[in-house]
Amino acid sequence: MQTAIRRTLVGLLAAGIVAPLLGQNAKVVEFPDPALFYQNTTFDMQGNVAYVPSFDNDVLWSFSLATGELLDPDGLALPAPGTSSDPFIFPDDRLAIPGWFPSQGVLVADISNPTNLTQIGVIAFPPTTNIQGQNVEIDDNGVIGYIAGFPDDKLYSFNINTLSLEDPDGLGLPGNPDRIALAGDRLAIVDTTNGRIMVADVSNPADLALAGVITLPGANSFGSNDNIVFAADGQTGFVSSNERVLHSFDVVALSVLDPDGIAFGTQSFGDDVAIYGNTVACVWSRGLAFIDVSDPTDLTLLSNANFGETVAPQGSATVDFTADGIRAAVPVIYPGDYVYTFDVASGAQVAPRFLVDDQPNYLTIFQPGDQVGVLCSGNEADNVWLIQGLFGNIPGDLDGDGDVDLGDLAELLAAYGSCDGDPDYNPDADLDDSGCVDLSDLALLLSNYGYGV
Repeated sequence: MQTAIRRTLVGLLAAGIVAPLLGQNAKVVEFPDPALFYQNTTFDMQGNVAYVPSFDNDVLWSFSLATGELLDPDGLALPAPGTSSDPFIFPDDRLAIPGWFPSQGVLVADISNPTNLTQIGVIAFPPTTNIQGQNVEIDDNGVIGYIAGFPDDKLYSFNINTLSLEDPDGLGLPGNPDRIALAGDRLAIVDTTNGRIMVADVSNPADLALAGVITLPGANSFGSNDNIVFAADGQTGFVSSNERVLHSFDVVALSVLDPDGIAFGTQSFGDDVAIYGNTVACVWSRGLAFIDVSDPTDLTLLSNANFGETVAPQGSATVDFTADGIRAAVPVIYPGDYVYTFDVASGAQVAPRFLVDDQPNYLTIFQPGDQVGVLCSGNEADNVWLIQGLFGNIPGDLDGDGDVDLGDLAELLAAYGSCDGDPDYNPDADLDDSGCVDLSDLALLLSNYGYGV
């Protein structure tokens, strides 16, 4: 009975019947069977379009962030089944996917026309490595990508334009690499074997070199979800260990900054982290903590998220901040499949938890209006939820009264046809941040018309 009621509520939410009463609504992106997602599958976004690969029959899909509709109905068939989980968008409308194609490589797709995705080619990697599921970092020029492979324990660089490896032999590493993060000419790498941070000098992508190793205090171990984030200075890094300790380090000086780090949570593991300004959000197996990193030599607890109950974020759950950094969102899979939102300073919930229809894993927040994108996978459904209004900001609510109605439409029409610098230009009406108020903005407003009433 509870399952039937729950799925009925989910259906009402997806249909927009219950959500408007809360000032919230969701568009659900459905993918043709047998499209499935791994728990660690992510999607990447460019403008108002997002891209995600599915497995079973491996396909790269494109969908509209405004409407939730598939843009290329057939998607782009990938050369090998069951291996791809993450897309990475490069400049010049190129998208890279690590995986088996049919041997280890990075597939490069042309996404210049989201309604007709095409394959450019595959960058072949040595047969000694496995890069499936590993993350790609992109240099400032948008041409060179970096990825770590195992079990050969090497860092590789590749050129997205020439479709070739820059350093064909790769850089041998003194440990098992997983998540990587780029900061200028230094690249930090999580070592899952030794519980430390390896640092590579990537100033010459054709000749990668080991800059050194940062040994963290205490006993540390890392899993595949423990990522590194960098502060705005481009050299102060942060990483959360399985032991639920956030560490800070200097990737240039190769030194630990806070001698002890800061412990958070009470049981099980630390997982994904995100940073905004001087705050790092740390997911752990039963919750979420916000850490003040304004002084990286003395990390302090800012707040703990108050879920009001025992919860379990998925091991691959990701946390993200709103555009102003004041609030954050995270998915959980127990006691149900929900998205929770919090005030960062106090840890208090800012909206009722939002129900989705299966295990929510990857979460991101995007504009306009701090919309929440959640990828779900599991036994019931594999889809993407695009949720609006969780933070009280609904795209199209130009007058800020909590709904999208004739008053908002009138405001947009008053600015219609204007661009940044024109006297009639209204930046609030420029919903897609294109610099002009045009048909795209009108379509976004109309897609939310009536919500919050």
